[in-house]
Amino acid sequence: MNQLILATKPYNPFIQFWGLLSTLMVAHSVLGKASEYDDLWSKAVLYENKDGGIIQKISHTGRLQADYHNFENDIEKLTKDDSQWRRFRFGFKAGLVGGITLHTEANMNLNQPEPLYENLTDTYLSWSTETGIKFKVGKQSAPFTLHGSTSSKKLYTLERGKIARNIWFGNEYFTGLSLSGKRDNWDYLAGVYSSDEGPEFDEAFDYGTFGLLSVGYNLEKSEYFEKALLRFDLMIQEEHSLNQTPDHKNAFSVVTKLNNGKLNFWGDLSFSNGYGSQSDVWGTQLMPFYNFTDRMQGVFSYTYVESKLAEGIRLTRYERDLFPGGREKGDEMQEFFFGVNYFFYGHKLKWQNAIQYSEMDNLGTKQYEGWGFTSGVRISW
Repeated sequence: MNQLILATKPYNPFIQFWGLLSTLMVAHSVLGKASEYDDLWSKAVLYENKDGGIIQKISHTGRLQADYHNFENDIEKLTKDDSQWRRFRFGFKAGLVGGITLHTEANMNLNQPEPLYENLTDTYLSWSTETGIKFKVGKQSAPFTLHGSTSSKKLYTLERGKIARNIWFGNEYFTGLSLSGKRDNWDYLAGVYSSDEGPEFDEAFDYGTFGLLSVGYNLEKSEYFEKALLRFDLMIQEEHSLNQTPDHKNAFSVVTKLNNGKLNFWGDLSFSNGYGSQSDVWGTQLMPFYNFTDRMQGVFSYTYVESKLAEGIRLTRYERDLFPGGREKGDEMQEFFFGVNYFFYGHKLKWQNAIQYSEMDNLGTKQYEGWGFTSGVRISW
């Protein structure tokens, strides 16, 4: 793996992506069985004391994600394809006495590794009580909307979608204090966070703050669904002129997750009230997915997003690269997504492929229309 990361110069992400995929295929042919993957992944545990003690467990944590993509903009007559390291994170987690956990992880830039370090992500101290309540302080995820509350390790699509791009905060980790837990059929989370996007802690609470409340209810098993979750997310943000987060005064989401055997459905209905120049935005996502086998999965997703004002919404990562001068804005857009996922070792080792068709209008004029293809490898430990 290190030989792939430290490729020869000049840097060629295309060769590195397909090299990583080839290595993955060879490794799968050698390992194959879940027990062999279990043994390999257990190497991430650096120390464990099952008899107790102040330090009970120390683990290496991280993720490595690589993409190849090919996208077109039929309006501008542009096409772009490239490979890149999508994410590389590296860190450690320590389990301490009394339900205390210390976790620190950092983003590393493999595409332009000078310097390699970018910023801290999950870097927090948490305490879990015997009743299941978890208190967490430090840099942590601020989860609201469907994809905004889903770790990049566990996405069924290759990227967070257009609702997360336009209503959620694209920077996932914020300095804050939160408590979360479960009681009977209820899941809950409440937190207060700094509206800065500083790489460490030195800018924490120098600007405004935002609060988050998420409450979910797990319905009882029925003849229609084996599992069913209905969740409500509410984000309220202070209108501070120096906020580094998007200018959403508040956002509200209704998230649904349903399962019946091999068939699953995730849904999102989200609304945002903007302040300043930020328009009000709303969007919906419908995402059924089906497990053909224990390893093979098909995914379909339809997303629609609309803003009250012109140029109030933006496209996602690879589409916006096809706009000269960064003019990737509109007031209405939709996306059709078709994906196939292959799980070598669950979400810890998977290969994802997808095609998507997107279009965006602004004041009735077509701004973007085109197809895209993405192939990605996702590894986490």
